[in-house]
Amino acid sequence: MFTELRNYFKNNEDSFSIRQVYVFNRYPEGAKHHKFPANEIVTSKYTIWNFIPKNLFEQFKRIANFYFLCVVIIMLCIETPVGPGTTMMPLTIVVTISLFKQGYEDYQRHKADNEVNNRLVNVIRHGCLQQIISRNIKVGDVVKVEKDEEFPADMVLISTSDEEGSCYITTANLDGETNLKILTCPDETKSLLTVQELFGLDATIECESPNVDLYRFQGRMVFATDKNLDNISATKSLNSSNLLLRGATLKNTKFVYGVPVYTGKDTKMALNQAQAQFKLPSIEWRMNMYILFFCFLVVTLATILTIIEFFWEVDCHPRALYRQNVTFSHDVGGFLNDFFSFIVLFNFVIPISLYVTVEGVKFISSYYVKWDLEMYHAPTDTPAKANTSDLNEELGQVEYVFSDKTGTLTENELVFRKCSIDGVKYDAIEDRLCYNKNKDQEAKLDDTKVRQFLLSMSLCHSVFTTELQGRLKYEASSPDEKALVEASALYGIRFIFASRNSRKVTIKGSTERYEFLHLLPFDNDRKRMSIILRNPNGQIILLCKGAESSVLEICTSGCVDATRRHVDDYAAEGLRTLVFAVKEISEEEFTEIDQIMQETQNAIKDRAEMEAAAYVQIESGLCCIGATGVEDRLQDGVYETITALKEAGVKLWVLTGDKMETAVNISQSCNHFTSNMKLHFLTAQRDAEACRQTLSNLLATIEGTRKMGKEEFGVVIDGTSLGTALESCPELFLQTTLLCAAVLCCRLSPLQKAEVVRMVKLCKEAPVTLAIGDGANDVSMILEANVGIGIYGKEGRQAIRSSDYSIARFRYLRNLMFVHGHYFYRRIATVIFYFFYKNLVFVGPAICFLFMNGYSPQTIYSELQLIGFNLMFSALPIVSYGLFEQHLPPTVLFEKPVLYKESAFTNLLSAKNFVAWMVQAAWTTFVIFLFVFTLFYDAGGFNSSQRMGGLWCYGTLCYTCVVIVINLMIALKTRFWVWFTHLTIWGTLLSYIVFSYIYALWGSPNITWLHESNDAFYVFIWLSTCSIVHFVVIIVVILCLLPPVLLMLVQHHFYPMEIDRYRICYPNEYTPISHFNYRTRSNYNSLIEDSS
Repeated sequence: MFTELRNYFKNNEDSFSIRQVYVFNRYPEGAKHHKFPANEIVTSKYTIWNFIPKNLFEQFKRIANFYFLCVVIIMLCIETPVGPGTTMMPLTIVVTISLFKQGYEDYQRHKADNEVNNRLVNVIRHGCLQQIISRNIKVGDVVKVEKDEEFPADMVLISTSDEEGSCYITTANLDGETNLKILTCPDETKSLLTVQELFGLDATIECESPNVDLYRFQGRMVFATDKNLDNISATKSLNSSNLLLRGATLKNTKFVYGVPVYTGKDTKMALNQAQAQFKLPSIEWRMNMYILFFCFLVVTLATILTIIEFFWEVDCHPRALYRQNVTFSHDVGGFLNDFFSFIVLFNFVIPISLYVTVEGVKFISSYYVKWDLEMYHAPTDTPAKANTSDLNEELGQVEYVFSDKTGTLTENELVFRKCSIDGVKYDAIEDRLCYNKNKDQEAKLDDTKVRQFLLSMSLCHSVFTTELQGRLKYEASSPDEKALVEASALYGIRFIFASRNSRKVTIKGSTERYEFLHLLPFDNDRKRMSIILRNPNGQIILLCKGAESSVLEICTSGCVDATRRHVDDYAAEGLRTLVFAVKEISEEEFTEIDQIMQETQNAIKDRAEMEAAAYVQIESGLCCIGATGVEDRLQDGVYETITALKEAGVKLWVLTGDKMETAVNISQSCNHFTSNMKLHFLTAQRDAEACRQTLSNLLATIEGTRKMGKEEFGVVIDGTSLGTALESCPELFLQTTLLCAAVLCCRLSPLQKAEVVRMVKLCKEAPVTLAIGDGANDVSMILEANVGIGIYGKEGRQAIRSSDYSIARFRYLRNLMFVHGHYFYRRIATVIFYFFYKNLVFVGPAICFLFMNGYSPQTIYSELQLIGFNLMFSALPIVSYGLFEQHLPPTVLFEKPVLYKESAFTNLLSAKNFVAWMVQAAWTTFVIFLFVFTLFYDAGGFNSSQRMGGLWCYGTLCYTCVVIVINLMIALKTRFWVWFTHLTIWGTLLSYIVFSYIYALWGSPNITWLHESNDAFYVFIWLSTCSIVHFVVIIVVILCLLPPVLLMLVQHHFYPMEIDRYRICYPNEYTPISHFNYRTRSNYNSLIEDSS
């Protein structure tokens, strides 16, 4: 039956590119020498030569930085109203801060790289063992690695200190999995244990090109005795169980020898590190749009004023006495000079320090997640962690949460509860399998069917054993397999040993050995695994287990119907199910199977496709023998968290690979599906037209019912129907599911999970999506979502390593979103708008002054005042606000999900809010200009000497009003005052006064060390002696702040939001830094003691 497959395999190997590695680099005569990458890991971005140009290029790709660079160039090329230093100095400081920050981070990466690349390793060269540094390892060397050492490259295992040719490794540095994994070396080389024996090895390794898949390796070893590739005896198949990955650690084995096949940037660790996906936060996109608006506004204003100035010059120049001897130029050069002068004058309207301030605030704020004891899991000593600071505010805008089920909503601590054997149900009661929950009717090993079923549980798996303090310990990457092996041992058949050639079990005290022949491993497409063994009687058997949808359909005999009913019953109880089947194989049939398996394993190109085709043929005609049901209980707090998410208006979609009935039961128990929710099922839809019609009917039903009442709908979709819907009618499917309150997708592959997330993320409304999961099969959707959350689960750490934030339990999502996300979003929105507000207020009086001075591009501020505004007199208060502001206590935000809804579904960075801030800025500008200009225009003289104030007096008074108003504005916005808030606001105002007095003395003939030219000499001192100036400042401040105060009063009393209501109810519950308690080791220890 394998003839067609064998012909396909023989013709499939073509001339595609493969990597050839000659052991000890013994190239045959005339062979081309390959050049492979050096064994260096480079995680740094820069070198000493390209650091400055590359970093500057990256910084000036930002809109604001590029704009100011252009302004500086203009200022250097033409005569402008202010010196180049007014823009150059702030720009230099901002760029330098970023340059030093990124330089320091890259320096740390260089240190880490050098530590790894210069590590000493043992290599066999010239017939002896030598010590070299890791970076000098070459492809084809033979490297010795000892216990507890990391592997310096991706190496094919040649031999080990274990007589079976096996070794144990951990891959925690790669995928976070802490369980031991067993690797084996080829039989032909396992006896090579000395340097002399190894140096005599003459072989070639042929393998696939480097790729990112940690769990796939396809290759073969060709021995020098016979390099004819058609002769299978001259080759040895290689797969992932023969590959030692760089970054993995050798455990429980004295030493191993390996041949590097991938080095440096070709290693799987390096390739995976390059897969980081950049996620642009929506808030940065909006911020860039507003900056572009101001750039357009500046250019427009400059153009208009240049034209007006031109006509004013034509009209007024002959009549202006002070310009009788001035020649007026009408050429293009004069026009452009004036235009660029206005550009320079207005450039301060764009906040030069916005980017660096926002990044700093977000970076420091990200530590609050780690410091929050409410998200610290004491039993496992696991704090929450922010792997990025770029997406903090996205946590406060989430509309859709996509969650895995197993290990995310449930504990993934499996307990064997029930099984079906030959159509008969049994329950696990203590250490017995009982029929109908009757302890007197116990399943006996003497029963052939029971014995066969328990043997399948004990043998069909990838579990291996280790010894811990004299006791047998099972090591498994899957909690399901471990639970089944432990259950089998409890009921009489104990798995005790696994090697490359055999499996051993004990039955009633006697040991039975089963010869291991072939393993057909589990994959997400087949959803099953099989093992081929020879039992003690010499009979060859195939044992298979997997999802009922994949196993029952290939069973041609046995208790198929009864098992299907029992599996449905178990799933309805919320149990996870697996179906077991067996098949007897004759010697003739096994000969064909063995030959076809050898051919597939020796193939390099398309090996996966070949294996899949072979597995379909081998796993056919099975006999169903039963099924198991294991319990995976909900995590603590899941029910309350999902209820809170619903109250917050966040829709939850559960995406799982589990059976539909099990998934529905879990969804109901965790309140994903409520009792009053009407469920619709879209299952087994393979025909595109039928699927489209079903969705159309479902959409009509939902829309019709929604118009009549408030009934909620939930929809359940399986993987088959999802694939059909996404291919034939994606828009209809999206429209239907978005109207549902809850969606459950079951039997999904990892790729389908990502497709669902992408579909919702890219819909017309562009909602913020969050994906949360704990396993490797969740990585795709975690990377696809706007925000990815990884949970520390029991199936490795790949989800954690790929996530933006990591937490120990699903219930911590509530604190992460409702408290931290809420604070982050509201703070950063205010920070951004405040920057635009304060800079517009700063430039506003200068713009207004242009209409009074004949449209001349004349500044009213001194150069030091221009430089100091963003760097000294408006910088720290808004930073304090961005770090510490709490408009409500964290306990209230946690307990009242409706507050999250009000904030997340109200676009705080909307054009409406932007206009409101700009209107306030315009009002402030108008008041300052009106009162200050009127004072100077009409007063004639307003001090005891009756002297008129000049241009710099006018500018200094405007500057003083601006500094006071913008700092009091942020004080008005602040609800939660800490000592740092007081220090920054009042300290800034005090420092301005001190600075102004010192600056006013600059150039005094009585102080020789200050004797320099200063246009503002004695100006501030002179103004401070005028009582009318004090009066004007007070009036200006009151009038500027009066509208926002009145607006807040009206809103709070007549149009209150939920936040305003709760603010009144909880006025005195603030405690300093209450939402991020600083965590210390003593905190940890006390919590761990409390939990125990």
